[in-house]
Amino acid sequence: MRSRILNAWRALALIAVLAVVPGIVTCDHTSAESLLVLDVQPVTRQNGCAASAAGGEFLSFGTMDLLLTNQYWARLHFRNMLLPIGTLTGESPASLVNEVHYMSVQRAKIFVNVGEFSPGKSDSKTDAQLAYKYQFTGVESFANSWAEPQADATISVQLITPELGAYFMKKMKALKGDALSNKYPAIWITVYASLVAETQDRNVITSNEFSFPIQLCWGCLVRPFCSSEVTDIPCLIGQEEPVDAVVCPYVALNPLDCRPKCAE
Repeated sequence: MRSRILNAWRALALIAVLAVVPGIVTCDHTSAESLLVLDVQPVTRQNGCAASAAGGEFLSFGTMDLLLTNQYWARLHFRNMLLPIGTLTGESPASLVNEVHYMSVQRAKIFVNVGEFSPGKSDSKTDAQLAYKYQFTGVESFANSWAEPQADATISVQLITPELGAYFMKKMKALKGDALSNKYPAIWITVYASLVAETQDRNVITSNEFSFPIQLCWGCLVRPFCSSEVTDIPCLIGQEEPVDAVVCPYVALNPLDCRPKCAE
């Protein structure tokens, strides 16, 4: 009888604690109504290599030159859709109620549809497992940004990691030949990204899943210029903006494939 009374008191105490300290138990749920990924902002020389949360211009797709790089970074533009807590409760700014709808983004979930680069019979078991991991299981990467209620912000997310980029590079090299640029102008993949954030009261929220196509190529971002005067260096080598051929051997992951050979 005594043990039953003690257990009842413990249950009541737990209920009281949960009522007094909301958010001590977190829940993770997808809610585009709370956190919305809107688009990918360009990071180019035109905007000083700094994306803006004000919106406006955005990328409809990305370009990744595997001759130059094995990774792809994107500046995701997102919005905290939550209303200020004062709007919901009617409390005045002078009240003791803290604003709990500030949102801190902590990580990103990434899936990649590898398209034509799906594993084939000639691929090793390790490569096949790697491709299937990104395509079906997905990966998480650390990210860091924040937004106040009803505000926009941007965050840098690595959509293509070096290990996946190395797999794409190997697949592209298997297609490589004299007619590569004509036969395979581009291989398209699609990245699906969602953000995971936490509010001030420890409520965990997952955003919508944002899809972003990326064009993979080999040498498409190398301009056939051998001038000794180099003034334009991309913000992100191998993404969106081209490099001159004279610079290519110094920045490319595959310098022997840089064309034309400016030193010859």
